[in-house]
Amino acid sequence: MDFITQWGQIAGLAGIAVGFFLVLFREIIRKNIFPKLSKKQSFTILLVCMGLTFSIGVLSIYLYYSRGAYMRSSALSVLVYDVEKGKDHIVLPNRGKVKLLVGDAVIEEVINSKGEATFKQLPTTFFEAGTSVQMQFFDPQGEPYRALNPDSLYALQSGQRIDLPVKLYGLGTLWGTVTDRLTNDPVSGAGVRVRGAATETNEHGEFELEIPPEYQTKIQTVRAYKKGYEPFRLDSVVVQTSGEFPILLAPKNKP
Repeated sequence: MDFITQWGQIAGLAGIAVGFFLVLFREIIRKNIFPKLSKKQSFTILLVCMGLTFSIGVLSIYLYYSRGAYMRSSALSVLVYDVEKGKDHIVLPNRGKVKLLVGDAVIEEVINSKGEATFKQLPTTFFEAGTSVQMQFFDPQGEPYRALNPDSLYALQSGQRIDLPVKLYGLGTLWGTVTDRLTNDPVSGAGVRVRGAATETNEHGEFELEIPPEYQTKIQTVRAYKKGYEPFRLDSVVVQTSGEFPILLAPKNKP
């Protein structure tokens, strides 16, 4: 809680209370504090004190409530959801971040357990007419979630809630090498399959498999095969990792 808020809470009501005290006990105060002054002089001083006290109290209350109104008006929430799974699917709760950019000004917030990034107090420049705000979503741990429309610009309004559809990229390609488990030599002509998509390795044992959109998921089962080798299968492969995916084929036992 900052200084203005504390002052508004304490000085506002206290100042008005002191003002009422001066009004109620002005005659006693005059006789005890200003016994040598004339009645007119003492009451003039009391009126000035009362006026200053009331003014400070009213100003403090005004600052307190105007400060609260400013904080409420500068609030903004962003709901992040997976465009393919719908708004009920929370994306990277307590981990993913939403970033707002206006010129050189950058403000970011973490997604909460409800899938929202809540900006409680944004600078007024973010809400000025004609100001375009860029919005980004990212994972500090590197999982390639991105806003569906990364080039979109927003004109923000106070108290607004914005829906931000995001998508997990990097699901369309799996690449790597197939080698002989015993000799570590590359295996050419080996088939590699992910659901309905398949490819073969080149002379260096390398492959690059393009996965059609209808088969793309975050977790896949990868199969590899070639005559003379045991079939290869590995479940729970995270496709969007950017590194090479190695496959080791074990030769079949010869009779």
